[in-house]
Amino acid sequence: MGASGWDYLVPFAGSVATTLERLRADVFAAGDYYTPRGEDHPKPATEEELWSDEWVQESMTHSILDVFEVGSGDPTGFEALGKTFEVTEAECERIFGTPRATPADLARGFDALEPLLTMRGVGRHVVGYADGRPDQVLFFGYSGD
Repeated sequence: MGASGWDYLVPFAGSVATTLERLRADVFAAGDYYTPRGEDHPKPATEEELWSDEWVQESMTHSILDVFEVGSGDPTGFEALGKTFEVTEAECERIFGTPRATPADLARGFDALEPLLTMRGVGRHVVGYADGRPDQVLFFGYSGD
């Protein structure tokens, strides 16, 4: 099948970790992810059930569900898998012309930020600021087999 790019623009929920947790719950509840067994197979009742499937472990979900936590440091290498890493101020400056993204910047989405991706199964995120306060978070990445 190949890897799939994904991005999600969501309201900031107090912290990036909490925002990620809520987004993952929403995506799972909506069933908005790939399962290698196809649409005819019922979706699992829990994430634990989803990830217990060896096919899912191999192929991933092609969604934010492939990212489990907020990482820190370098978004490259095996230890980065399953984590999302913040877009740095320098990266923001290079892409958007400002060290802090605005909601208008985030609306540009995946295409503007795709060059920051390092490998499958590693996400990135950027916080958008309105009136000097965190307002939205854009999570983006690509994952899957």
